[in-house]
Amino acid sequence: MSLLKSYYNLLFRMRFYSSVEVGPDCIIHKGVSVIPFKKGLKIIFRGQNSIGAYSVFQGSAPIYFGQKTFCGQFCVFGSNESITIGNNVMIAQSVSIRDTDHAFSDISIPMNAQGIETDPVIIEDDTWIGHGAVITKGITISHGSIVGAGAIVTKNIPAYSIVVGSPARVIGSRLDRNKSG
Repeated sequence: MSLLKSYYNLLFRMRFYSSVEVGPDCIIHKGVSVIPFKKGLKIIFRGQNSIGAYSVFQGSAPIYFGQKTFCGQFCVFGSNESITIGNNVMIAQSVSIRDTDHAFSDISIPMNAQGIETDPVIIEDDTWIGHGAVITKGITISHGSIVGAGAIVTKNIPAYSIVVGSPARVIGSRLDRNKSG
């Protein structure tokens, strides 16, 4: 690890020591922010993680990163219930993962006064999330799946699926590709 990367890691740990647990061999790049809304925001990096520059972690509930999980630059993680990311997950740049949405059902009350709705997000092991994808509340992306660049995931994704689009839809399976190779 370069001296500059070691310096950023040390600064990050010192600044956010009460909200972050950093496992061994993690690299936290410059400009990563932790913004707690209330007590309870806890980010846990299990080890061998790389967190891209200027990514943002915000909210009031835990965010778990499994081992050997990568996150590109400019990602946003918003947790008010929980976000759990498995081992060996690749998250490209500019991805947004949030377990929260604004309530809006009562038209007699301004939306910003109606509170929030939360539901955990789970991204299982060996998953690849493409550039600019959006993962919404209550979603499970199952083991071995690929989420295409720019996809907006609003439904659970079965294991080994390949999904694209807005809203994301399954266009194939890694299992089929494995059989033909």
